[in-house]
Amino acid sequence: MGTVPPAAVAAVTEQESLNTMKSRSLLALTASAMALPGLVPAVKADTPPTDTSLSYRISSYEEDDLPREYLLAGSRERYDITIHQFQVVTPVGENYGLTFNTSYESMSGASPWYAVAPFDGEQSIVMSGATIHEERRDYNLGLRRYLNNGSVGVNVGASDENDYESWNGGIDMERHFNNDLTTLAGGFSYSSDDINPSDAALFNRVTDENKHTSSAFFSVSQIIDRNSLFQSSLNVTRHSGYLTDPYKLGDARPDSRTQIAWSNAYRRYLTNLDAALHLDARLYDDNFGINSLTLDVSWHQNVGDTWQVIPRIRYYSQSQAGFFTPVNDFSLGGVFNSSDYRLSAYGALSGGLQVQTTLDDFTVSFALERYVTDDSYSLFGGETSPAIVNFTRMSLGLGYRF
Repeated sequence: MGTVPPAAVAAVTEQESLNTMKSRSLLALTASAMALPGLVPAVKADTPPTDTSLSYRISSYEEDDLPREYLLAGSRERYDITIHQFQVVTPVGENYGLTFNTSYESMSGASPWYAVAPFDGEQSIVMSGATIHEERRDYNLGLRRYLNNGSVGVNVGASDENDYESWNGGIDMERHFNNDLTTLAGGFSYSSDDINPSDAALFNRVTDENKHTSSAFFSVSQIIDRNSLFQSSLNVTRHSGYLTDPYKLGDARPDSRTQIAWSNAYRRYLTNLDAALHLDARLYDDNFGINSLTLDVSWHQNVGDTWQVIPRIRYYSQSQAGFFTPVNDFSLGGVFNSSDYRLSAYGALSGGLQVQTTLDDFTVSFALERYVTDDSYSLFGGETSPAIVNFTRMSLGLGYRF
C-alpha cells in the first residue's frame, strides 16, 4: 500500500439543504466546488430522482519530485495516481433513490522512508528505493428514503488492495423545519480495516493488524433569503487499533486518535452577476496535538445558458503532532515518534479552475488544481519536514441523464 497521500483522493462533502425550486440561483448555490473529486454534481432535493444518471470522471494526481538537495538515498520520483470514478443514481419505486459508486486507482512512485541528519545537521530524506506499484478498488451502495419533510439514507461499502481491506457502513438522516427554511441533519458511520503490509519478512514489518473507525456528524442549515444560506456542522471521528505506518522506519504512533472538525459554509447568489460566492471555513483538532485551519473561496459564474466557470483558492495551515520528529531517533524504541511529513507543521496554498457545460442530457466538466506547501505558510509554527508535498491535479468528467 505504501503511504497513500490523502490529498490524492480526499473529498470534502457539503450537505446543503435547500428548497426544491430549480432556479438559476439554486443551481449556482448548490453547484459543487472543486473539492469534490469526481462525479458530476447533482442538486440535492427532498424528492427521489425521477431520471437515471450516469457519471464518470478520470483524475490525474502528480506529486513534484523531492528536491535533490534533500535526498540522501532512494528515488526522487514521488506518487503519480490515476483515478477512475463511476456513479449511477436511479429511482426505485416512488419514494426511494439508489446510488452506486465505484472507483479504481492505480499508483506508482516512491515515498519517504525515514529522515536523518547525517552531515551538517540539515534534514535528509531516505526514500523507498524501489518504485511502488499499487492498485485499489472501492465500492459503495446507498439507498435513500424520501419523506414529506426530510429523508433517511443507509450505505455500505468496501475497498481492497493487495495489502489492505476495508468494510464500512453508515446511516444519515435530515429533517426540515420552519417552512423548510431550516434543516437539521445527522449521521453515523463505521469502518473496519485489515492491514497486511507487503515485504513484511524482508523489512521486519507487522504481518496482520487492524483498525476501526467510528464517525458521527451533526449539521444545521439555514436559508437566509432566496439568494443565500448558511450551514454549520460538527464531525467527531474516533480511530482505534493499529495507526502506525508500517512502511516508515522507526514510526510509532498511539493506538487511538480522536478528531474533531467544525465546518461552516456560506452561499450567496448575486442576481445581477448571475453568479454565486462560496465561502468555507474549517477548524480541526485531534489528540495527536494537531490543530488546523482551512479557508476556501470559490466563485461560480454562469456563462450563457449552458456554461459555468468556477475559480477557487484555498488556504490550509496545521501545527505539528506532539510526537513528530524531523529526524528519526532509532534509540527511542517504542516511544511514540514519527517523521511523517503529514504530521509536521506546514501551510499550503492551492488554486484551481473548473469549467463545465450542459448539452441537452449531457454534462462535461474539466478541473485543474495546483497545490503548494511551505513551512513559512503555517500560522502555528513548529517543526517541519522537507518531504512536504506539492502536487498538480487534473480531472475530466462526463455525465448523462435519461
